Amino acid sequence: MNKNQYHILIVDDEEINIEIVSSILEAQEYQISSSLNGKDALQKLFSNKYDLVLLDINMPDMNGFTVCERLKKDSQTKDIPVIFFSAESDLEFITKAFNLGAVDYIPKPFNGAELLARVNTHIKIRAYTEDIELKTAKLSILASTDNLTKIANRIRYISVLKHYCSKISSEETNLCLIYMHINNLDKVNEINGYRKGDQILQRFVKDVNINLKDNDFFARILAAEFAIILPKTSLSYAITQAKKIKNHLDNDSYFPNVTFSFGVVEYIKDESIDIFSTRALRMMKESKSIGSKAIAHQREKFEI
Repeated sequence: MNKNQYHILIVDDEEINIEIVSSILEAQEYQISSSLNGKDALQKLFSNKYDLVLLDINMPDMNGFTVCERLKKDSQTKDIPVIFFSAESDLEFITKAFNLGAVDYIPKPFNGAELLARVNTHIKIRAYTEDIELKTAKLSILASTDNLTKIANRIRYISVLKHYCSKISSEETNLCLIYMHINNLDKVNEINGYRKGDQILQRFVKDVNINLKDNDFFARILAAEFAIILPKTSLSYAITQAKKIKNHLDNDSYFPNVTFSFGVVEYIKDESIDIFSTRALRMMKESKSIGSKAIAHQREKFEI
């Protein structure tokens, strides 16, 4: 653990205490900042990143309890560990410190070795927690991302579709869905190998992404099946969007041996996401059955 990566704020109204604590921690190569009052401490904590706060309780104007309480109420600073130190040894004081969210309490006058041991322990916990959070975030991304195309997978698609469908119940808005299928991809894999098929999938995703709006949600559902969720979008605009994407794909010379089927539907209030998705899937299959130059939508076919 590189201690110089960690920034500690010492808050005490007595400069001699700050000097003593700073000398102990700087010898271990920690980054150190200090404040002589609670107001200055809060300004620093809200404008900079700190990994630990050593906080005196008895200070004029704003005591340590108030500083800690404000930290724990703010989403940006609530997770910063706070160690109180004070000459107060009353059980009521100590209990209040922990109830406010402090991770430790060191009585004054403090022992340098004890102070350092406690700081090291909580910095290690902080480092471990951040590492776990980072790994969890990465795992979450991996679990919801298609490994080949790097867009959302079916699991993430279902979650996002549920979210948008639930919003329709409380908002007067439109929601559309475009289903797309790459036809003959299995034959490409048989003749040219899976590497060529993978390249076609990646090129397909690249071409579609070029034509998406910022709030459109693109996902791979199955091997050659994809979906686009279009929030706050009318059926007529979704058809126009599908046409634009399909024209782009049809005019890309990279796809000489495959065609594309599109189905477009608009969400009907209170229908399940399974029915919504199934309608889009049926339109996509109907598009495939009537030829590669058609987009099927809702109740009719739209010829390009």
